[in-house]
Order: sequence, then C-alpha cells, then structure tokens
Amino acid sequence: MGYRIITTVVTPASSQRLASLDDVKAELGITDATQDALLGRLIDVCSAAAAQFCDRVFPLETVKDEVWPDREPHGCQVLPGIHVLQLSRWPVGTVASVTENGDPLTDGVGYRVDPVVGQVHRFDASGYPCPWRAWPLAVEYEAGYAAVPLDVQDAVIRLVRARYFAKGRDPYLRSESIEGVRSASWWVPTGTDAAAMPPDVADILSNYRQPQVR
Repeated sequence: MGYRIITTVVTPASSQRLASLDDVKAELGITDATQDALLGRLIDVCSAAAAQFCDRVFPLETVKDEVWPDREPHGCQVLPGIHVLQLSRWPVGTVASVTENGDPLTDGVGYRVDPVVGQVHRFDASGYPCPWRAWPLAVEYEAGYAAVPLDVQDAVIRLVRARYFAKGRDPYLRSESIEGVRSASWWVPTGTDAAAMPPDVADILSNYRQPQVR
C-alpha cells in the first residue's frame, strides 16, 4: 500500500553545514581569514548538494510526520495495509509520540522503531508484527546526526576543495597539453553522472541514500 506523508520541522537544526570551516581550511592549508567568506559559501553550497544527492537531511532535528495511507473509493480500507512505515528522517533518536487515527500507541506494545533506518513496525494485541491499517498516522520524533559522520564530512570537504581549486578555471576545459612543459586533463560531469558528483564523492554518499523497506 502506498501513502502520502507531510513532514513538519518542530525544532530545526542550528546549521545545515556538513563540514566545518576549520576542517576545510586545514585541508586547504589556509591559516588566515581572508578566504572565510568564500569558503563558508562553498561549504553551504556543497552541503546542500550532498543532502540533495542523498535526498535527506543530516543534522539532528525534531520533526512530525503526518501519514495518510491510500484508500479505495467510499472510504473502504485497503488490506493488508502498510507493511512497514518508512519515516522521512533517519536515524531515529527519541520518539515523542505515535498515533493511529488519533489514538496514542505505546512503544514496545503497539509499535517498534528500527532507529537505524527509520522504519516503524506495528504490533498486534499478541505483540507480533502486523500491517498498519489505513488510518491517519502521526509520528513526532527526533532524527538525524548530532555529529555528522566523518565520511560525509570528508565527501563535502572534497567537493569544497574541488570547487576552490577550480575557481577561475574554464569549466569546459577537458584537457590541455603544452609539449615538454605540461599536460593536464580534468574530470567533467556528463548527463550520466548522478547529480554531477565526482565518482569518489558519489561512492561515499551513496551509502546514505534512502533505505529499503525490510
């Protein structure tokens, strides 16, 4: 069964940056503040690109997911219902509330959360997993990373580094050769490159894309 979901941010993160200015400057060997404004802008742009590539928000936030399972005409409920409810954010921390048709459910009795992938399993009266019925659902919870994973930070720093050293360079230059002096060629994104991400960065970030319902 399909469903529609609306996510409301209850408590937003203080920043959406996925790498710190200090770490970027250390990577680039910059010790003064003359490039801080430029680097800050590049960190914001590259953090947004990484989040878009993964189709998710990384920093820790409190959100509310309102879920409406698909129904047949005339309000008839479709069975067997939602096998597993995939939340919009993950990993999941504290769950404030889960309601089904306005009625609160109890953790470990009415439902169970797989925090790593953000999936919520419904339990029946005997404590065994069962499908969610086609009632409106609402889940308020905390999700994301209090500290951005190191490999995600590394991926964003790589993007910033590439953008920083590419400034002033012709972006359409594929190769250049000066006989006996210099020969150079750069990776250039094409329509087949996912989100125009460099292969090494895409390889890291691919591990953080949408989980599969299990």
